[in-house]
Amino acid sequence: MQFPIKVIVSSASFLGAHAGSLQDKPEVMPWEEWKQAFGWQTNDAADEARRKGIYEQNVAFITSENAKGNSYRLGVNKFSHLTEDEFVAGFTGKKIQDQGIPDMGELPTLATLADSVDWRTQGVVNPIKDQGQCGSCWAFSAAGTVESAYAITNGKLFSLAEQQLVDCSTEGGSQGCNGGWEDQAITHYATHGACAESGYKYTATDGTCVEGSCQTVFGPGAVTGRTCTALSDQGLASGLNMMPVSVAVRVDNTFQMYRSGIVDSRCHASTNHAVIAVAYDADSYTIRNSWGSDWGESGHIRMARNTASQSGGPFCLWQECPALPTMATETTV
Repeated sequence: MQFPIKVIVSSASFLGAHAGSLQDKPEVMPWEEWKQAFGWQTNDAADEARRKGIYEQNVAFITSENAKGNSYRLGVNKFSHLTEDEFVAGFTGKKIQDQGIPDMGELPTLATLADSVDWRTQGVVNPIKDQGQCGSCWAFSAAGTVESAYAITNGKLFSLAEQQLVDCSTEGGSQGCNGGWEDQAITHYATHGACAESGYKYTATDGTCVEGSCQTVFGPGAVTGRTCTALSDQGLASGLNMMPVSVAVRVDNTFQMYRSGIVDSRCHASTNHAVIAVAYDADSYTIRNSWGSDWGESGHIRMARNTASQSGGPFCLWQECPALPTMATETTV
């Protein structure tokens, strides 16, 4: 899958006014107010007219969905001037699974699960990051999962360089900003040291691999491979009893405009975005995204556990291998 990401908003720019809490902003607002609130501008009158039309269609969708009394709320955000197809092309990056689910071994489903788990409260999850307009979600999912796994097993939380994976990881056919495989990228750390983000900054573009000269926070061998959970609610929860889990989901217009609450969306197509499951309770999973803290619930989305979409899970959450790094040492909750 190719991601023609640079043509989407090339004639426009964001001024940075969109920073801050999304929850403080109205769920819908007129076009001119949205431009000011989210710092968007363009010098192209034709582009503005088109973006305004798309924005108004999205506002109509948000208003219609919110009137249904769902357990979640939608609202405008920094992506509300994009069509669903444009948004998916520019801000996701999970390659389509076209060769079946790889055989990685399966984590046993636990007979007894904790009532709830939230790894964010344990000091093993870094603040939300932002992949920008680059199809690198797979790199953020892989790096973030390994960050947490290493912190759980070794007691030190590092911020790993997603740019290392964008530039250097070709496992499974990953192609930087043109998309990749989060589960395959986890294995890159089995044969390469992990570069610190501080010395290998993220650029949201493809670059030259310099992992051979970067400052590493741990060497090859700390990650020994990866495994899958069972493709079920119990399977994913079992994985979360050990560590945050790299998961793939299907992003659509509802996901794009998500504001708050617990969403249940049927699995109706292939996955296209890689994220991280970091918590669950009796009702929902909390998913850590890579679109900045000014999206959703401070960068997260909650998905229903008691889902109407038993086949594949909400947004196809367990349609494909929910992946965990296998580490030199492991622990459980």
